[in-house]
Amino acid sequence: MEVSTIANKKLTEFTLKDVIERKITFTETNTIYDKKDFEDYNAGNLAALDEMLGDIKESNEEEFVKKYLEIMKVISKQFEKEEVTDTREVEKLSGYNNAIVDIMKCINPYYEYDVED
Repeated sequence: MEVSTIANKKLTEFTLKDVIERKITFTETNTIYDKKDFEDYNAGNLAALDEMLGDIKESNEEEFVKKYLEIMKVISKQFEKEEVTDTREVEKLSGYNNAIVDIMKCINPYYEYDVED
């Protein structure tokens, strides 16, 4: 996906799909930091973004939000209970969770702060 393709759109045509695709492209191609240092984090990040990209094609907003709020809750509990201790898995899960939070914030900024019922 090329940024120039999206840049020609009117902002009223800009979608959540575009945001996710840009985040994927940035993660895969950026040269701002050494990717080796963030390999596991980026793997988790890309896994979540790919999953969400598929889900936005199939889900309505309510289904999408419900699914990803539940995932955020599960991950939060795993971190609280220290269920994941392997450093690489923690990094991967952090990247996965943070990608979800980033996209959920685009839907409603409230989701950054509240994942409880």
